[in-house]
Amino acid sequence: MKVVAKYNDSLHNPYWKFQLGPEAYEVKDTPLRVQAIKHRLQADPDFTLVTAGVFPERLLTRLHPYHDYIRDTAASLKAGEEFYPDLFPGEGANLPRRVDVPLQGGIWCTDAVTPIMPRTYEVARASADTALTGAELIASGSERAVYALCRPSGHHAGPRVFGGYCYFNNAATAAEYLLNKGRVAILDLDYHHGNGTQEFFIQKKAVFTASIHGDPAVEYPYFWGYAGETGVGQAAGTNLNEPLSPATGAPGYLEALDRVIAAIRRFDPKYLIIAAGFDTHAEDPIGGFRLVGGDYREIALRLAALDLPTLICQEGGYNLEFLGDTVHTFLRGFISPRPRQ
Repeated sequence: MKVVAKYNDSLHNPYWKFQLGPEAYEVKDTPLRVQAIKHRLQADPDFTLVTAGVFPERLLTRLHPYHDYIRDTAASLKAGEEFYPDLFPGEGANLPRRVDVPLQGGIWCTDAVTPIMPRTYEVARASADTALTGAELIASGSERAVYALCRPSGHHAGPRVFGGYCYFNNAATAAEYLLNKGRVAILDLDYHHGNGTQEFFIQKKAVFTASIHGDPAVEYPYFWGYAGETGVGQAAGTNLNEPLSPATGAPGYLEALDRVIAAIRRFDPKYLIIAAGFDTHAEDPIGGFRLVGGDYREIALRLAALDLPTLICQEGGYNLEFLGDTVHTFLRGFISPRPRQ
């Protein structure tokens, strides 16, 4: 399997410590996340690391209205500086949507925990290029399945605002690239609902979106990810959410996965994109499901049985002790079909 990566991992190293309701969180989107995955996959000769290409900026600007804001704000910062949006005027505010003033970040961002740093734009664009390279490989037919080692993640970035540690939506950008060749299904396996991805396609019948995630009644992103969100207008029925209790283990998770797989089969896409977050692991510091080691192989085996050209985009996963092995277990399951009975 081809593993696509690109950027200098040390360029973007944010750290968040914040209070959310009664819970205190510390999150490090450390470059060591990428290194842990690379190290594990490079030890397996069935995985080949390739460098992502450079794609036109317009592939991002046409989807992300805050593209120029992120680019220009990053360029305005000095080494070592971080800017956090901290003023959120709300929907009715009578303000121009400017992209050249960092203080107007609250127009473009959902939260105050997603920093812009001097190299943020460079790294976020490289992450999108990583997903686009994977999409190009499966669209050309040269690869049946590709893993895009994206960082930062993308699934909380939507068509209006970015946030949740995400700047550009890698899976959505790849899906738009593939749509010229046929219908696309996106399955989000991150512990947190992919609200940005859902919003991109909630009214678009050519893309089926599904997500298995912690119940937003008690988990981030709270305002999206409920079972009743099934698509709007002509796209009614093309979005499926499977919100689960944080205590869900493999049996309940696999039941939800089977429902999603059945829905994908009915949609009959030409391509599958998996937004693969591994913060579903029982030991993840900001996840909550009770999935462990071999569970990820079983998840992958069931998805591989769809027999679709597949792009796997990295999303969350923050426990460095388990992350490399967990990703490897999942990808090995995807490329090692279950023996026929």
